[in-house]
Amino acid sequence: MASFFVIAYLLSKRNKDGGTSSAPVSDSLSEAKIKTLHPKVRDKAREFLNKAEKQGIKLRIVSAYRTYAEQDALYAKGRTKAGSIVTKAKAGQSSHNFGTAIDVAPLENGKLNWKGDWKKIASIGKSVGFEWGGDWKSFKDQPHFQMNFGNSLAELRSRYESGKKENGYVILT
Repeated sequence: MASFFVIAYLLSKRNKDGGTSSAPVSDSLSEAKIKTLHPKVRDKAREFLNKAEKQGIKLRIVSAYRTYAEQDALYAKGRTKAGSIVTKAKAGQSSHNFGTAIDVAPLENGKLNWKGDWKKIASIGKSVGFEWGGDWKSFKDQPHFQMNFGNSLAELRSRYESGKKENGYVILT
C-alpha cells in the first residue's frame, strides 16, 4: 500500500520531459547536500542531477550551503593557510553563503572527474534555470551553478545580515 503512494507522488511530480524533478537523487552524499540548500533551490538541484543522470552523466554535489566561517576558511587557502587558492569570494560574497549555489563534478567509477564534459553539464544545468560559473568572464568556475532569482549578491548579503530570513534562509523575493 505504501508503494502505491510513493508511485502516485512521483507521478504527480513529472515534468515535461518525463523526469521526476523533485525525486531524491541516487547519490546519497549529493542528496544530503541538497537538503542544506535554500528551499527554493532544492528541487531544481534534484532536477539538474536527475536530468544529467538520465543523459548518462552521474554528478555529485561537492559543495552547497557554506556558513560565513566556512567561506572565510576556504578563502584563506593559498593565502594565509596552506594549499592552493580555490575561491575569490570572502564570506558574504558567494551564493553558497545563501544556499543558492552548488558545485558539481562528474562521478565516474566512484571517483570525481574534474575534466568532465562541462559544456554538456552546463547545458543541462542552464536548462533547469541555473546560472553557470563557466560563463563568467574574469574567473571561470566550471563546477559552479547558482540560482539567485534575480538578486545580486549585495542584495542577498544585505537581507541576510539585516536578519531578513525565513526558517534560517535569506528571503529571496
